[in-house]
Amino acid sequence: MNPVMYWIGIDIGTVQVKCAVLFPKESPFSLEKSVSHTYFSPSLPQQGIWKEYTCFLFHPVRHRGEVLSTVQTLLSLVERSLPNNARCYGVITGSGGKACGDALGFPFVNEFRAIAEGMGLLYPNVRTVFEMGGESSKYMRLELTEDGPRLVDYEINGECAAGTGLFFDQQVERIDVRVEEVGELVQKAHRCASIAGRCSVFAKTDMIHAQQRGFTPPEILKGLCEAVVRNFKGTVVKGKPVVSQVALIGGMSVNQGIVDAFRNVFAFSDGSFFVPDIGLWIGAIGAAHMGFRQFASDSKVVFQTPPGKIFTPSKISDSKDYPYTRPLSLAKVILLRDRVVPFQFPSKEPVSAFLGLDIGSVSTNLALITPEGELIYGIYEMTRGRPVEVVKTCLKQMEEAVGARVRILGVGTTGSGRDLIGAYVGADVIKDEITAHTRGALHIAKHYLKKEVDTIFEIGGQDSKFISIRNGAVVDFALNEACSAGTGSFLEEQAHQLGVSIRDEFARLALQAKRPLKLGERCTVFMGKEIAFYLQQGVPKPDILAGLAYSVVQNYLSRVVKKRPLGNTIFFQGGTAYNDAVVAAFATLLDREIVVPPHNGIIGAIGVGLLAKDWIFSKASKTRFRGWNLEEVQFHRREFTCQGCSNRCVIEEFSIGQEKTYWGDKCSDRYRKRIKTDRKPVIPNLIRFRENLVQEVRERSFSSKEIHGKVGFPFALFFHDRFPFWKAYWEMLGFQVVDSFPTTREVVASGIEIAVAEPCFPIQVAHGHVYSLVQSHPDAKCIFFPNTVNEEDPLQSVASFLCPWVQTLPLVAKQARAFHPFVDRFFYPRVHFREGIEKVESQLFQEIRSLGISRSRHRKAVEAGYHAQKLFREKIKEMAQQILSVISDPSIPVIVLLGRPYNLYDPELNLSIPHKLIDLYGQNVVPMDFLPIEPMDIRSVHDHMFWNYGRRILQAARFTREHPNMHLIYISNFKCGPDSYIRHYVEEASGKPFLFLQLDAHSNDAGVMTRIEAFLESRKML
Repeated sequence: MNPVMYWIGIDIGTVQVKCAVLFPKESPFSLEKSVSHTYFSPSLPQQGIWKEYTCFLFHPVRHRGEVLSTVQTLLSLVERSLPNNARCYGVITGSGGKACGDALGFPFVNEFRAIAEGMGLLYPNVRTVFEMGGESSKYMRLELTEDGPRLVDYEINGECAAGTGLFFDQQVERIDVRVEEVGELVQKAHRCASIAGRCSVFAKTDMIHAQQRGFTPPEILKGLCEAVVRNFKGTVVKGKPVVSQVALIGGMSVNQGIVDAFRNVFAFSDGSFFVPDIGLWIGAIGAAHMGFRQFASDSKVVFQTPPGKIFTPSKISDSKDYPYTRPLSLAKVILLRDRVVPFQFPSKEPVSAFLGLDIGSVSTNLALITPEGELIYGIYEMTRGRPVEVVKTCLKQMEEAVGARVRILGVGTTGSGRDLIGAYVGADVIKDEITAHTRGALHIAKHYLKKEVDTIFEIGGQDSKFISIRNGAVVDFALNEACSAGTGSFLEEQAHQLGVSIRDEFARLALQAKRPLKLGERCTVFMGKEIAFYLQQGVPKPDILAGLAYSVVQNYLSRVVKKRPLGNTIFFQGGTAYNDAVVAAFATLLDREIVVPPHNGIIGAIGVGLLAKDWIFSKASKTRFRGWNLEEVQFHRREFTCQGCSNRCVIEEFSIGQEKTYWGDKCSDRYRKRIKTDRKPVIPNLIRFRENLVQEVRERSFSSKEIHGKVGFPFALFFHDRFPFWKAYWEMLGFQVVDSFPTTREVVASGIEIAVAEPCFPIQVAHGHVYSLVQSHPDAKCIFFPNTVNEEDPLQSVASFLCPWVQTLPLVAKQARAFHPFVDRFFYPRVHFREGIEKVESQLFQEIRSLGISRSRHRKAVEAGYHAQKLFREKIKEMAQQILSVISDPSIPVIVLLGRPYNLYDPELNLSIPHKLIDLYGQNVVPMDFLPIEPMDIRSVHDHMFWNYGRRILQAARFTREHPNMHLIYISNFKCGPDSYIRHYVEEASGKPFLFLQLDAHSNDAGVMTRIEAFLESRKML
């Protein structure tokens, strides 16, 4: 009997392995009972190859990094289903398939080719393929030719895993929902939480803040689905044509919430978009068919039954050949948890007590303490995306345990959910986490060690903190800015991928490691790929786990602590301190004693309970606590849009009893949150003063001559600084100026979607402004955004460049597909302001003379521009002179804002932080424009500062050095290259710690306000 041919396609993704077996219809394929549940026969079209051939598909298997063994298991199942005389030809595809193919001796084909092949076989009418898998997403455009499907265009996501299945799974698990339930839950959501989908870290943060603000899990999940698809549209599709029919494949295609989000975000019409029934196996089927087509020219048979004799993979590498470091050691670890004595009630009389609640991103912690700070009862519970429900349950548990034996005198809340839960429970004190953790640590150190703690390492689920203490006061602190690689959630996610319990197994296995893998500092995404690689190399799991513990600590020390000095008594607290492997990593790396205090997971709650005691005793006040049973407290939430101005802020109103609180307001007085302090600023609101100056320029007419047409200004980037110049210039030339002011949520959303590359947030917003102009002013003669290279420099220092993205915005914007119909209206002359008025006039005239403008008129227009700019700046200098004596008073604390004009003055970019500092916290806020910084020499700090705004930022920082009452807040953006460099010189210039805020497409400001409150508290400004 002639042997029967079977073609096997194996698609190895970053998460799952899919397998398809292609063979003639008359050939046998055993349905052995022991393995029949692992595969099925799909419904296939009865045309083309399917008239004579069929295939069986094996259910996807998660490999958890152990790719080779998973593939071998699948192949053994295939083997048991084939007749003894079968001859098999296997082809491997997928992002994780190359190394496995080499080991097994199977040929490897690119996954784009395999998907195109599979689509041509099964769905020949498909012209666009979207794939959303575990860690990769793809866009493909196909054409069908006589030789089969041809790939016309394609795109793939970058290194970031946001918008992929693995990221989605992690976020779903965080709120205690199974992935299979998402589709059904999303259908129940009546609104959608706003989630930033471009980065997994930002999305996590937004989800946390949404849950702390009262959004339900279905609403958060709906927001997550929309965010993931928006991310896909912006970073993978990038404005490329989406031609019908469109097929969605990959692991995420089985999620109905994601499917609905695709329909909404891409506005697909009926019939133009579908999810293939067997979309998960398209790549595997395509690979099998490529083997089928190539077999005629390739006589190599990869294997042949009988069973048990075909899978002998070649050796990948020696598992000992990997970078490793020394084993973890607990020798210098002091675990104070062993010294805890359970609380004993002294009598039957109720004990006076204070309650602290720490509502964090991952855990919700409660501490009931005596006035002396002794813990009566503590709770460490997972938040699970339901802060209100968890707090209710925890209070009920506490009441049942000790409620009858205590008398609550005061309550405090801290953590990212402190405001909402504070209003809900009736808190007397609402404090930031830095202050709460410091108070708790100082108390425990005094009680157990009889000395002061001077350094705190705190690693929670989503946030990491470093606190430096001197004489009982915070002198410096830092929080992780974006990366979650130094947090507990990072460890938990990696452990989950490895199939290890973070609570029971991680530390035990890691402490057994003989040769911990040296992973170094890496992003969560990179780390996952690195671990998968080393697992394939045969590195033992204990060594990988120990390497992860080291990595968390290295990331924390490098990204949070940086070069800050460490004290003599170091506390390591937070939920991650329960993991002895991480504690050992700190002690081993630093070669210092590390103290893990008792109750390390709830120290923030203990601290805020003590702060509540301090407040109650100092005010001789009665508590506002609503009681143990919150079921009786009326809690209602509604959402509406404020019509007060063009910002159209989405406001959330929380009615708790008779009290109403609001979230989401950025500009109006009506819905502002309650003021956090009794302080009042003693200087005018300089932000509003400058806003009024800009508005005066917008309303002023610089020429009454006839109008030759409209010219549009995208009110972004340099226009926040140079608007007076350009408005006067164009109006003197006889044009009507129209602009895109202000930045709105719609402008932001369109900019993120349109931008071709992935630049910083302000550049994306600038794209949105350009798009707003071309849509709202189709009759504008041109859209003007000059290629401004540099700025004026009174000191004539080495250079005064604008950043490359700002310089080249018009050149970059031209590449965006959305702008292709309008590029002939883009006008972007190159301008060198540093070279002076004559050079500027010459450069502009060379470009504009084609409009028929005479040279004499043009000179007058340039002169008018310079005059308008000078007048604008002189008004700022006049106000600066008026306030200088006040802010120079050492007794008056002042916040000096550093940053580029668009970050200081665009409320949509800066989350209205300047106004909140003034209105909510009563601070005297001075943007750096209002300081006399021009004469400041910064050569002692940096003698080659070639960035224009970099020089001005360092000049402002240098000015504050002589004024101890001036404290710096530096507002920047993620991905800002110049700021990532400049920031390292600010502390040297100012001689003092400063708060550095990196902002992006966040809609929630809770994390930023936590940093601000902690900064103000540490400077005794609240």
